[in-house]
Amino acid sequence: MRLSWLRRGYSTAAVRLPTLEDLYLKKGDNAMSGGVDSSVTLSVLRELPLNLSVLFMRNWDPLLSENADELPLSLSYGTPATHSPCSWERDWEDVKRVCKHVGIPQSDIRLVDLSKEYWTRVFEPAIAVWEAGQTPNPDVACNREIKFGALMQHIPPGHFLATEGATLHRALDANKDQTYYLSQVREEQLAKAVFPLAGIPKPSVRDLARHFNLPTAEREESMGVCFIGERGKFGDFVSQYTSPAEPGYFVNLEGERMAPHRGNCYYTIGQRPRLGGLPGGRWYIARKHVNGNDILLVQGADHPALYCERLWSSDFNWIAGHPPEHIDNALIQIRHRMEPVPGRVSVEGRVRVDFDKPIGAVAEGQIVGVWDGDRCLGSGVIEETKTSA
Repeated sequence: MRLSWLRRGYSTAAVRLPTLEDLYLKKGDNAMSGGVDSSVTLSVLRELPLNLSVLFMRNWDPLLSENADELPLSLSYGTPATHSPCSWERDWEDVKRVCKHVGIPQSDIRLVDLSKEYWTRVFEPAIAVWEAGQTPNPDVACNREIKFGALMQHIPPGHFLATEGATLHRALDANKDQTYYLSQVREEQLAKAVFPLAGIPKPSVRDLARHFNLPTAEREESMGVCFIGERGKFGDFVSQYTSPAEPGYFVNLEGERMAPHRGNCYYTIGQRPRLGGLPGGRWYIARKHVNGNDILLVQGADHPALYCERLWSSDFNWIAGHPPEHIDNALIQIRHRMEPVPGRVSVEGRVRVDFDKPIGAVAEGQIVGVWDGDRCLGSGVIEETKTSA
């Protein structure tokens, strides 16, 4: 559901708070992460005569790989902390502080442990893709499987919105737009949610946090994959969970071996491997699994082998439930926050995307999202690519 609100001055933030008519509900559950955005969302909704409950998800448990079958499915309020790279304990404490600040009773705050579901539905599939030498996007899968999947089972049905024809549109602040990450969510799932901050630019969200005097008003934004942490080393982390990688060689276009590599799962298309002693300047990864387990390097960031003209996608999720015959003026993204690029989309069993101009660093396993203007139509997994060379 898209909410369009007129604006007026509110403290130092140029926003208009939603009304009950905007939200179409009288009770609801606010999922909180402990960050600034979810804290402001709770404060905004608290201004309305709503019957609010708060949910906090714990999605990662570093011990789960050893004790997956023994992990409890729920945790009670105030459960002792267990260290993990995503620092859920700090987030949980911030959620409780914000709830206390805005007057949410402790009995209306719930911690829901979805770490087992996250492990089986998000993390293990991502590991399988990494082991295959491809590039998954766990954040997209988390929205589909956890936030709009498993979490919904913990919300009373009476708290859902009863709407039809829900559509997903870009947020006002392009830098904070989340439609790429939400592109695998289905229409019936979107119909159960509202996004109160969609029409508010990020600086104004921060201003509102200060206006409400929230404990999280100055908290920094979290970045990076949740289970690796902001400063974690990707290769070191993944190697703890994947099968031993099969090493190979970096090779040039002539097939000459240039240097050994650790394994395909540690590299992605467009990456500069930073190998010392290679002649001729900078080299980039253009293709993997060449002649078995070798990785092709090309020289220079503008080499045509680095640029994709066309791709094919499988397991495509059309938010509306059905595909259009073709889209001649689509906007395409293969990464969050990338500038959308124009292209043509057709459905030939698989979804085929032809870019108006070739784009760089397109890797199998990534998510390709499709927009018609500012409306997100859906996304799918990149299965095959065709480069300019």
